[in-house]
Amino acid sequence: MKRKIIKYTLPKQSIYITAPKTLDSVLIKSLKSLGADRRLTERAIIKYWRDMFGGSITNSTNNIVYKDNGLSIFLNSSVIKSELLMMKQQILEKFQKQFGKDNIRYLNIY
Repeated sequence: MKRKIIKYTLPKQSIYITAPKTLDSVLIKSLKSLGADRRLTERAIIKYWRDMFGGSITNSTNNIVYKDNGLSIFLNSSVIKSELLMMKQQILEKFQKQFGKDNIRYLNIY
């Protein structure tokens, strides 16, 4: 978002003042500088996983790792792992639709 530049003309000179930033742009910049935006994305991914699968699959999930624009799911059930591996592409597409293709480029199931 471009900030508006306001021009004030006085005798023999002009003064340019940058309009103040909006609060949301300041918050987003602050979150990014602290690295909190990545942590918020990771939390949203975990919540989406729980909402999408619920019950037994969520209980069989040991860990979910979001790193380098990829998602790694660690399971403790080989049966559920086999089922999810067959649905891997569909799961990846759902996550990409929810969070954007730039944010989730690959999915690993372990």
